[in-house]
Amino acid sequence: MAYVYTVAQVRAAEQQLIDVQLAPDQLMRQAAHVVAVTARTMCEAPDRRRVLLLVGAGGNGGDALYAGAELCSTHGVDAVLLGRDGRVHERALEAFSSAGGVVLDALPANIGLYQLVIDGILGIGGTGGLGEELALWLSFTEEPQLPVLAIDIPSGVDPDYGSTPELVSTTRLPFNPRVAAFFDGTKTSERRLRQHVRADVTVTFGGLRRAHAVSPECGEVIYADISSGGRSLWETLLMSARENQEQTMLAWRAAPAERYRWPDPLRTLIPHRPRNLEPQPGDDKYTGGVVGICAGSATFPGAGYLTTAAAVRTTPGMVRYVGPLKSDIVRALPEVVISDSASKTGRVQAWVVGPGRGADAAAEAELTKLLGRPEPVVIDADALTLLAESAQLRTLLRSRPADTLLTPHLGEFRRLADSLEAFIPDPDVDRIGAVTALSRELECGVLLKGRHTVIATPADHLSSVDAGTSWAATAGSGDVLAGILGALLASSYAIFPEPGLALVNAPAAASVHGVATWLSAQTPHGPAPTSASRIAEAIPSATAYITNV
Repeated sequence: MAYVYTVAQVRAAEQQLIDVQLAPDQLMRQAAHVVAVTARTMCEAPDRRRVLLLVGAGGNGGDALYAGAELCSTHGVDAVLLGRDGRVHERALEAFSSAGGVVLDALPANIGLYQLVIDGILGIGGTGGLGEELALWLSFTEEPQLPVLAIDIPSGVDPDYGSTPELVSTTRLPFNPRVAAFFDGTKTSERRLRQHVRADVTVTFGGLRRAHAVSPECGEVIYADISSGGRSLWETLLMSARENQEQTMLAWRAAPAERYRWPDPLRTLIPHRPRNLEPQPGDDKYTGGVVGICAGSATFPGAGYLTTAAAVRTTPGMVRYVGPLKSDIVRALPEVVISDSASKTGRVQAWVVGPGRGADAAAEAELTKLLGRPEPVVIDADALTLLAESAQLRTLLRSRPADTLLTPHLGEFRRLADSLEAFIPDPDVDRIGAVTALSRELECGVLLKGRHTVIATPADHLSSVDAGTSWAATAGSGDVLAGILGALLASSYAIFPEPGLALVNAPAAASVHGVATWLSAQTPHGPAPTSASRIAEAIPSATAYITNV
C-alpha cells in the first residue's frame, strides 16, 4: 500500500524540506541515490553496455545527472541534454562530467550500446508531448525492447491525471538507419507516434503521484523516502494532507512484478488483504456472510455460474442463488442454496445483481426490489444498463441508506455518465476525477474496472488496484469479480452492519481477483491466456497468497 498525492501536495511538501536543507541539492542527491540503486538493480547482470540518460532542464534532469555520476563508478554512462535552449542543472552536470560521464551531441542512433535508458526529461513539472524528434527515437528503442527507468513520472504522462498527449504525425524516415535504408528519399507515408515515455519501471519519492495509480505507462512503480532537516518526505506529505483535511488516496498492486528484486530502501506496492476469513470456533455459515446472487439467464447461463462459483470460493459462508438456472447451478455447485426470488430467500447479508441477467421488465422489477432492501448490493453488467435507462431507479439508488457498489467497465461507465445532467469527466482524461464525480452524483460506491481499478465511496475514500497483469481481459472475468465482491461485502456486513463499512472490502476483492487471474495464467512454461472459469478456480489460492506471502 502507498499513499497517493497530487502534484500540488508533492511540491508543497518538497519545498518544506528544501527550505531546511543543510547543503545545496541535498534532497536532489538523495533522490539521485535512489535512482542509482534502482538502475543498478535493473542492470544487475554482467554487461559491458552503457547507461543512457535523457536529461531535461529542471530538477528531474538534475536527479538523472547526479544518479549518472554515482553510476559512473560501475558503468559507462552517456547523457543527452534535452532542455530547451540548452538549459541544464549546472551543478549536477558538473558532478556528472567530473565522475567520467559523457555528454552526447544528439540522440544516439546505435542503441545496441545501451542496456538501460533513464528518463529524466520532465518529471512532475512538465506537461505536453515530447515532440516529433523524441517520438521517432522512442519508437526506435521499442524494437529491441530497451528497458526504460522513469524518474518520478514517465515524461509526457500527466502527473495528476495519467493521461497522455495526442499522437504526433510524421512523414520523416524511421530513426533506425537500417530501416531507413529501405526507403527512397527523405520521407515516408504519414505515421502516428506516441510522444511520451513508456517506462518499464518508475521510481518516485515519499509517496505516489496520481498518475502512478491509473497509468500503465508507468510500468512497475517503486518508491523510497527522502529527508531533510530531520523530516522525511513521506511524513511531510501525510501530515500536511491531514492538517489541511485534503483528500488522500491509497494504491495497491495485486499480482507481483517478478522481473526485479528490489533492495532497501526501495519499496513496492502490495495487494490489499481481505480480513481473516478463517472461521473461528464459534462461527457458522451465517457469521461467515451469506451472499445472494441474482445473475444469469437462459441467454447467458455462464454469467450465473461464474458469479456464483466465485462467491462460493471466496468465503466460507453461504451462497444463495436466485434465478432460472437453479438446477444447473446446484448441479455444478451443490453447496449453493437455491431460491425462486429474492423475496423468498432466507437470511442474506449482501446481494449481487446484473451479470447476464438481461434488461427486461422482470430484471427491472428485481433491481427495484433489491434497491429497497437493507443489505449491501453490488450492481453489475445488465443492472447498470437498467440504471442508465431509468431515472426512477437512479432516484431509488440515491435515496438508499445501505451500501451500494456499482462496478462498470469503461463503456458502462460512459453510459451511466451520459444519463446524468451533472458533468462527469471522461475516464480516459481523468480516471480518478471521473469515478469520484460519479460516486458523488449517485451517492454510492463506484468501482471502475480495468488494469488499474479505481474505487470511490460516498465517504470520499479513494483507492486504486493495479491488477499487475492484463490477463483478466477475457470474457466473464467481470462476473467473477462481482461474485468476489458480493462474498466479501457479505462477510463484512455480517460483523459490521453499519452503512459504509462493507465498501472498504472493495480493494481487497480487486486484489483477490488480480492475484487469481495471475495464478490462473501460470503454466510450467510461463504465463499464457486464461479464462474466467480458471480465474474462479484460483480464488482460494489467491486468498492464501495474499494472506500469507
